[in-house]
Amino acid sequence: MDRRSFIKVCGASAAAIAAGTRAPLVYSGTAKDYGRAKLVDETGQPLKASSLSQAEAYVFGYPFAGTPSFLISLPAAAPAGAELKTAAGEAYSFAGGVGPNKNIVAYLAICTHQLAHPEKSGSVVGYNPGKSEAADNRSAVITCCAHNSAFDPAAGASVISGAASQPLPAIRLEHDAATDELYATGMYGADFIDDFFKRFKSKLNKDFGIGKYREPAGASVQTVLISKYSAEADLC
Repeated sequence: MDRRSFIKVCGASAAAIAAGTRAPLVYSGTAKDYGRAKLVDETGQPLKASSLSQAEAYVFGYPFAGTPSFLISLPAAAPAGAELKTAAGEAYSFAGGVGPNKNIVAYLAICTHQLAHPEKSGSVVGYNPGKSEAADNRSAVITCCAHNSAFDPAAGASVISGAASQPLPAIRLEHDAATDELYATGMYGADFIDDFFKRFKSKLNKDFGIGKYREPAGASVQTVLISKYSAEADLC
C-alpha cells in the first residue's frame, strides 16, 4: 500500500469512528480474569521473553480474537505502582513489567479516544521506540496518529498527550522463568470491548468471519510483529 492509499484508509477509518461516538463507553477499574493463553509465534512455537525484538510492537488477539493487543519489550524495566484512573474516575494500579528484566508489557491496542486500532490494511496506532513528535520527542511510547494521542507503556500506558482521556487497558502477563515463556491471563483498566464490537461489527465480521471476532483467545495465541500484521503502520 502506498502512502496516499494508506492516508485514505486511515481517513476513512477516522470518519467511521467519529460517526459512532454518540454512545458512551463502558468503563471499569477492576481487573478481569480471562483464559490463560500462551503467546506463540507464527509457527506455533512459544515466544521467549529474552528473544523479543525491541524495534517494534507485537500484535496478538486477546482477550478475544478480534481485539488486537500490543506486546512490547521496552528498553528498560517498567516498575509497578503507577496509580491510574479510568475516565469514570475508577482508580487502579499498574502491575509492572514481566520477564528477566521486568521490561515486557502488554496493552489493548485500541485507542481510548475513538477506538482506532491496528487493522490488516494499516494502523494509525503503533509503538514508537524512537522519538515521537506526539509525545514531545519522548522515546518508547505508544501513539495514535488519528488525533496525536500518546501513552507511556512504562507507566501503565498513562496518557502523555493528545485527545485520549484515560490509559490504554493493560493485559496482565505471566512469565515462566523456567521456560522463558509468556502468558496473557486477564485485563485491567477501562473495559470498552462491547462498545468496540458494536461499532466495528461489520468490519470485524469481514476480517474474522461471522461472529468469530467474539471468540475468546484459546490456550495459545499467535503473536506477530506489527510490520507483519498491518500493511503499513504510521508513527507520529
